[in-house]
Amino acid sequence: MRENRRKILTLAGAHAAHDLYGGFLGPLLPAIQDKLAVSLTVISLMFPAQQVPGIFQPFIGVFVDRHSRKLFVVLGPAITALSISALGLADHVWMVLVLLFISGISSGIFHAPAVALMGEYGGTRSGRAMSVFMSGAEVARALAPLLITGAIAWLTLEGSAVVVVFGLAASVILYFTLDTSESDAARHAAPPVSLRPLLRARRVWLGALIAITVLNAIATGPYHYFLVKFLVDKGYSDWYAGLALTILFSAGVVGMLGGGFLSDYIGSRNTLGLALAAASPLLVLYLVVEDGSWLPFLALVPASAALTAVRPQMMAISQDLMPEARGAMAGGMLALSFVSLSLTAFAFGAIADQIGLETAFFGVSIASALATPFIFILPQRQPEATTA
Repeated sequence: MRENRRKILTLAGAHAAHDLYGGFLGPLLPAIQDKLAVSLTVISLMFPAQQVPGIFQPFIGVFVDRHSRKLFVVLGPAITALSISALGLADHVWMVLVLLFISGISSGIFHAPAVALMGEYGGTRSGRAMSVFMSGAEVARALAPLLITGAIAWLTLEGSAVVVVFGLAASVILYFTLDTSESDAARHAAPPVSLRPLLRARRVWLGALIAITVLNAIATGPYHYFLVKFLVDKGYSDWYAGLALTILFSAGVVGMLGGGFLSDYIGSRNTLGLALAAASPLLVLYLVVEDGSWLPFLALVPASAALTAVRPQMMAISQDLMPEARGAMAGGMLALSFVSLSLTAFAFGAIADQIGLETAFFGVSIASALATPFIFILPQRQPEATTA
């Protein structure tokens, strides 16, 4: 099956519009914490509140496989934009948590069908297609810290709600440009598939995917959500901290695209192994040399590139393992990723309150290295599809 580049780019743009708002959370955390005068442990509840709704994604994936995926993809950016943009207006922690819970639900209704569509549009080059798809989000997250930091500085925390316009505009554009009719028709014409025997037959491979996903989330989440807080607490400026987060996400774009093209030549499994092996030592090096100058970025860039190269390869491998149920598999992997990230963020915040942010960062930085042995369990080739 050949890749459909136009549809791939459309979905990558949709992903960028949606995940722009996730990139706002790191810079918003210290601002909201100061406004509400709560502890780091309490404010860390922001992340489970947003991510825990991801547990519904397998069910969302099954549901959207039976309906048109367009509606879900179109609604996602608008709902997420409305909920995240209103965080600065909240005057109580419970209001923050409710808004984040809503954004978590909207993230689920967007990501499950979007990932499944990308698995189809990528054809035999699913690794590269997934890299392009996720790179759109990384570009948005790279711009997000500077955008929201500037909005808060110039318009105040409450005035920063004007950033809602990007998500609303994206949903309008998607409504008129996204066409899923061909994909919907092909899926509805396919014979039904029973998930239980497939999961049982491929349980060892799926177990390895779960282990890698969880360990990578442990390494990744704290850097995405607490890097700004870490640098500000060390005495560096808000702008330096925001720049560091922007560099982290920008390097992720390079890692995703580079990993996608590399997978065309050496395969997703080998690309995944290289990325996991490189991430931990580079993260530790970054923490050792961080001194508020440009020098630490020389370690942060390749560390982030290695970390983020893992994610599209994991999604591509998961789609290849379960081609008979792409929506359900996409939902399951996203649910696992989101829940792992949320629990990691909360646990990290609580532990950091006790032992300090820097010590906690050193602890999570070795997680990717622990995931490396699970690479050898994954199959070299896609299993034969079944309709049983």
